[in-house]
Amino acid sequence: MASLFSSFSSSLSSLNPINSFPDYHGQYAVGTVDVEIPISDLPSPSEAPEGAVETAAFRIFYPCERPGCHDKSRPVRWVAKPQKETISAFARFLGAKDRMASAISLLPQHLYWIKLPAHRNAEILTPPTSTGRWPVTVFSHGLAGSRNTYSYICGDLASHGMVVIALDHRDGSSPMQHVRATAAAPARSISPVKITHEPGPEAYEGRDKQLRIRLWEVSVAFEALMKIDAGETLDNLDDNTSSSRGVRSEVLKRFEGVLDIHRPGKVSWAGHSFGAATIVQLLKSVHYYQEKPAEVTKPLLVPNSDAAIVQQIMPESPALLLDMWCLPFRSPEQSWLYDRPLPSYSHGGPKGDNVLSVLSESFHRWTANRDVTRHIIAAPMTSRRPSLVPQLSREKGKLLPNWARLRDDSPSSAQDSGYASERSPSPRPVPSRKASSPSSHTPDQAATPTTHQHTPGPHMFYPLRSQHFNQSDFGILFPWLTRRFAKAEEPEPIIDLNVRAMVQVARDAGIEVGGSDDLEILQKDSGIRWWISVPVADEVGALAAGEGVGRRLSARSQAPVDVARDGETSMEM
Repeated sequence: MASLFSSFSSSLSSLNPINSFPDYHGQYAVGTVDVEIPISDLPSPSEAPEGAVETAAFRIFYPCERPGCHDKSRPVRWVAKPQKETISAFARFLGAKDRMASAISLLPQHLYWIKLPAHRNAEILTPPTSTGRWPVTVFSHGLAGSRNTYSYICGDLASHGMVVIALDHRDGSSPMQHVRATAAAPARSISPVKITHEPGPEAYEGRDKQLRIRLWEVSVAFEALMKIDAGETLDNLDDNTSSSRGVRSEVLKRFEGVLDIHRPGKVSWAGHSFGAATIVQLLKSVHYYQEKPAEVTKPLLVPNSDAAIVQQIMPESPALLLDMWCLPFRSPEQSWLYDRPLPSYSHGGPKGDNVLSVLSESFHRWTANRDVTRHIIAAPMTSRRPSLVPQLSREKGKLLPNWARLRDDSPSSAQDSGYASERSPSPRPVPSRKASSPSSHTPDQAATPTTHQHTPGPHMFYPLRSQHFNQSDFGILFPWLTRRFAKAEEPEPIIDLNVRAMVQVARDAGIEVGGSDDLEILQKDSGIRWWISVPVADEVGALAAGEGVGRRLSARSQAPVDVARDGETSMEM
């Protein structure tokens, strides 16, 4: 009877279109804290852009003391407050009319009860690292995202021994963002901004405006981290209640002196889709800010020379880029950034060893986007032909070409675009390369850094049967729907592959992360199931500089587009 009941329960679970979050894979329990700080309390890293809001908001995921069985706290809900309005906003973002969106917000009551496998406002664990500080990763979300929609990948990184800063971008790229009241301004909501996906002046101008806000927000959030680590008192506008009694917890003081944000180049920078593009433009804008041509009148960010982020971003800074959306790079106003390589390739830098690009299979099949991704992460070459850079075009009203959708057959190889930039010398020194040695799963045991053989970068992979949403929470939470309509399989293992690669790139960059070295995850012929290496270096140089490639890309850009919206493929970038 028990076996029959178990089988019946399993069958019901498999039919449930909404899943719950599994436990994180790392050795540490994970805590989470919500932060919203008035901009007026922070040093200004640059001139504020048009549209910048009055606060900086982010969620901190961190290794924590595991609460005891008697320590009850309020769960961390996946749907942000106010929950009904948030679900309604997502429905409108997907195209539902106001009345339909209101109705949808009332139906899926079980969405309200989804919780993260994290502990609200838990005590941070004493860092076992040689520095006595936790490594830090800053994460930028994509279109339709927020600090919540990447909670699993951010929490999983934290479970491996990182403090992860999941940003809220208030640039109109989310279905809804709330800004709390400050002494100078009332509370308000930021609605999504509709910007075409067609390449052209409207798209480039709109995305440039969003990127100016995003880069400002990242820079301001980093200033906030500096003050938090210094133990300064900040007005956290989030109520941070840990119990149903509504008792406020002043939690920021517990992060004093435990964030490894003072050593240049030791913070990792990560993002998904538009968030990955945000990270690239941030790294370049900061690294090359003194080289901005005089004719560029609308740069994305010109940081003050004493801004904290200027002291942090170095050639050694890890860049962890998930399914990067490349259309924003083609803005004519920002061509000066496009023509420069990532800081990793500056003189004396690690030459791409700290650069990771993980595509979904759907974006791997989107040839034009994939080739621009190669251009962005590749080592510089002595010549290039910008006029042949593929145009990221798509039919009006449709978001992905049909060849960017999953098929039953999977590619075994890829061609390379061969575009790259000139070298740009940098006087910044390169620290010795170190990596953490294997450690046991005892959280209080420190990992001793040792030198090891590493796989040269840049690193580029994709998991089979993965869609664009697989690096967000949507693949985990909606497995039946994503498998049925998008042919996406095994969402949890796909997230695990992403995190393993991200953690190992950080280790190779000399950042002490928990656990043992995972060298095979970055090997080109690792044999790991469904983990496909993508070549980055130019293997078709003669063709890449010829007319044939231009004709091929033009022909593909005219391919018909699948009409159906396939969940997160069309929902977020």
